[in-house]
Amino acid sequence: MRIHLKTLLLATVTLALTGTGHAQDGNYPNRPIKLIVGLSPGASSDTVAREVARGLTEKLKVPVVVENRAGANTIIASNLVAKAPADGYTLLVSSSMNATNPWVYEKLPYDYNKDLKNIVLLGMAPNLMVSSTKSGITSFNQFIDHAKKNPGKLAYGSAGIGSVHHLLMEIIALRNGITLNHIPYRGGAPAIQDVLGGNLDTYFGTISSTKSAVDRGSMNALFVTSHQRSKYMPKADTLAEHGIKGLESGYWLGLAAPAGVPDAIVKRLNDAVNEVLKDPAVLTHLDGQAIEPRGGTVADMDAFFQRELVFWKEAAQAAKITPMEAK
Repeated sequence: MRIHLKTLLLATVTLALTGTGHAQDGNYPNRPIKLIVGLSPGASSDTVAREVARGLTEKLKVPVVVENRAGANTIIASNLVAKAPADGYTLLVSSSMNATNPWVYEKLPYDYNKDLKNIVLLGMAPNLMVSSTKSGITSFNQFIDHAKKNPGKLAYGSAGIGSVHHLLMEIIALRNGITLNHIPYRGGAPAIQDVLGGNLDTYFGTISSTKSAVDRGSMNALFVTSHQRSKYMPKADTLAEHGIKGLESGYWLGLAAPAGVPDAIVKRLNDAVNEVLKDPAVLTHLDGQAIEPRGGTVADMDAFFQRELVFWKEAAQAAKITPMEAK
């Protein structure tokens, strides 16, 4: 009986090691892959993920599907992937919120640097401040002047407390000596609708979410946070043009896996995504979303993410954000 159990144990261990070896030797992938998105269907991260999934399906020869797990500022989705099997079949569509959440919430159910492994940077969308056509505000200077004349009354909307745009706007307010009325929404869509209806003075979000409304004259573009004027909104000033430096940023999307996924699989995925980001159909889709494609190596994404953590930590401290409970 002892010999039988020993033999069975050795066979089990051998099978497990053989399976791992196959994954690293090129048998990956051999079944569907899930891309977990932390926002609802229709959000920029969702539409980009679906286009990338289409491209990966062609490159990897297995179905790549998008699964939305919205809620808690992407914490639900991030935690799901952090605790998923480290086999490369459950991946996270990461975003700027993964760099802001550690400084906005008291305690996260995962540690990004320990529980997740970066794969690649997908793309970046410049941030854009817009105003209602009924507000009478059509430029950065008018925005600041109006705020100074009406302390605490000028309202701006964001996708939520602790969002990228909330943190940035609080710093902009501090540097200009103004007090604004922050209206946090559950996502950008309802805030945009309120600006269009004249029920909200201004909204700070991404160019991708507001470009069509600005192009048809339903909103005014006030400023962008990119290093230079964006090709997607060339008439909008940069903050640097008004003497505000060090806040150049954008809303980015990436891809990550559970920390234990073998490096060979991560490299396979990185190579595939970089190929997908050369696909004319994918580039056309990203361009239509006002998202600049990035790509690059795993090391590039690691370095980028660490810079983002430092930037948003300093931003949260400057904005005097009090960490809240993650729900």
